[in-house]
Amino acid sequence: MIITGHRGAMGSEPENTLRSFRRGVEAGCDEIELDLRVTADDRLVVLHDATVDRTTNGSGAVEDLTFDELRALDAGRGEQVPTWEETIEAVDVRFQAEVKAARAVPLLVASLEADPELAARTMVTSSHADILLAVRRALPTATTGLIFGRTPDVADVLALTRAAEAEWALCGIAGLTADGVAKLHAEGLSVTAWPVPDPETLAEATTLGVDGITTDHPNLLLTPTH
Repeated sequence: MIITGHRGAMGSEPENTLRSFRRGVEAGCDEIELDLRVTADDRLVVLHDATVDRTTNGSGAVEDLTFDELRALDAGRGEQVPTWEETIEAVDVRFQAEVKAARAVPLLVASLEADPELAARTMVTSSHADILLAVRRALPTATTGLIFGRTPDVADVLALTRAAEAEWALCGIAGLTADGVAKLHAEGLSVTAWPVPDPETLAEATTLGVDGITTDHPNLLLTPTH
């Protein structure tokens, strides 16, 4: 089972920062989940919200800020908003890269095309089928996953994931059953469950037979690697 750190180790560190990603890796994560947006001057950066208001000491839309303006902000504990390039240099485990803005697709695809090793350890995810289809058209070999905020019936999970031409379904654990997971597996899909905040929920996910889980608190689930 793949253990994925949500925005790094956001339960204990400033989310989507290099500090958070390193903490997730140190905790033993197999994979780091992060979010991609684009600045006004076309830099691919790691930030969840459409604005910087919640996660930094600044304000305004990411797409309206230049890279230099974004870098002047404190993203928590003195951290800066990282670029995708900095992140892939700093983190050597797998990535779950959620595309939050369509403008990020060509920039991410170019990065993956230029580095086959990076492409092999990156799953591109989104809750929007059109974004995943754009990735598939630009990079047919990409691994992609469709995110479900609330898990629908298994038949709908299957239909929607297929329509997005994705290989993974990232499902809210509250709506998952072992039978549903088995049906998705039988149709060739892999399944991630989220959120998994504690060992008890991890045990539940194991019983469901999922292929991976996403957690804000990898330090509570894993034995640190260092």
